[in-house]
Amino acid sequence: MIPIVEQDVVRVVIDWLKESSNIIILTGPELSLESGIPDFADSKFNPNIREFRENPAVREAYWQKIGKLYPVLSQAEPNSAHKAVAELEIICNVDYIFTGSTDGLQQKSGSSSVVELLGSILWVTCPNCGKDYSLEQINTQLQDGKKIPACEECNNDLLKPPISFPGQPLPHWELREAWMKLNNCDLFFIIGAYLDDSPLSSLQTIAAESGSKIAIVNERQSEADNYADAVIYGKPTMVISHIVSQIKKDIKAS
Repeated sequence: MIPIVEQDVVRVVIDWLKESSNIIILTGPELSLESGIPDFADSKFNPNIREFRENPAVREAYWQKIGKLYPVLSQAEPNSAHKAVAELEIICNVDYIFTGSTDGLQQKSGSSSVVELLGSILWVTCPNCGKDYSLEQINTQLQDGKKIPACEECNNDLLKPPISFPGQPLPHWELREAWMKLNNCDLFFIIGAYLDDSPLSSLQTIAAESGSKIAIVNERQSEADNYADAVIYGKPTMVISHIVSQIKKDIKAS
């Protein structure tokens, strides 16, 4: 149940979602954490790119972590928050869904216009010959006893997912697309994304400078709240499901 103190704010956000003509949604790893999936783009999870390239022990430790988490990731399903965001795409004027998650659960929920701002953990690329592998193929190598997966074409063992490790620049095209879209939206809806120390921290600034309304749903406070016109504190699975349910009731009653 939504706390009484939040109900007026929730109603305001519902009205904004119904009235806005160009909505940009940003989802973050907090949605997937409720499904037991860690933030694979977190700088604390990933090694420095130079150390990863130069030190086999660093690569081995990284792939050991991925191997241990693979069973959870491979069986993960979208939760109610992912599904509610997918419904918002249908019942409201959502232009794009940008995500800071790398696990593909938002796409798996049925969303079509999803841009992964920080890359994907679901596939891996050889930097030498460019061959791509699914994470399932990489896990097979790990299960077969390889401590560091290697390219089957050129035997290079510097394979990594297209996620920016510390020391690497962020994906340029995806961020540029987000900046352009935020300059033309009238509602920026942030769900389960804490932007305090995030490489995506510029997004709320751009939205605010463009004159867009900013609404946030998070469990705890963050610096991004200072840019927001409305903030709802609560679990995304609970809050977004409630919002979608109310919008559908309003549509049915109209």
